[in-house]
Amino acid sequence: MQSATSQKVESAQPSLAYATVESLHGRDLTVRTSHGRTGARRAASCLLAPATGDQVLLSQDHFGRTYVLAVLERPEGHGDNRLSLNGSTRLEVTGGELTISAEQGVDLVSPAHLSMASAELRVHAAQAEIGLEETRMAGKSLDATFERMRTVARSVDSVIHHWVQRLSSCFRYVRELDETQTAAARQLVEGTLTVQTGNSVHLAEGHVKIDAEQIHLG
Repeated sequence: MQSATSQKVESAQPSLAYATVESLHGRDLTVRTSHGRTGARRAASCLLAPATGDQVLLSQDHFGRTYVLAVLERPEGHGDNRLSLNGSTRLEVTGGELTISAEQGVDLVSPAHLSMASAELRVHAAQAEIGLEETRMAGKSLDATFERMRTVARSVDSVIHHWVQRLSSCFRYVRELDETQTAAARQLVEGTLTVQTGNSVHLAEGHVKIDAEQIHLG
């Protein structure tokens, strides 16, 4: 025995018609058919949001319900195509990959948060620009290779347990104070060590030892 709802659906006997969109009011539209102007609603399956001037396919029934099922044609140069969905939406692909390709570019915009979760992340770009107000990064290891790197910062505070640097040449320019506090310090120079200052002060709580084949003072 059929329910009242299923009987109502079968008795609706919807028919198809072509129409032109004249105006938009959210999901409600005003369209013009061969029989005149009428109101319609965009069907949930019509992902491409209709625009004024679009040729659309209508579904009409005897209960006065009219739905826009699809956008058939759009005038050239009539603006951007817009896929519009209401509520939380999830795009799911089973047994394959999802590729988004665009000749002019891809923009991801959200006034809230943007999350990415993956076992592996690959980013390839000829040029990258990132602007962040606050950044936090956590990881087990970092391996970076750059041909040239330039860093400008107002303040840097680093806490490092063990740091090893291997440099061909190193130049440091300190405008004001350069201070090093350490439990012990050692400098090994294969060639000549030159220290040039306006004034030099050496203070030691214990003894001072100078050992060389020749010592020149003066």
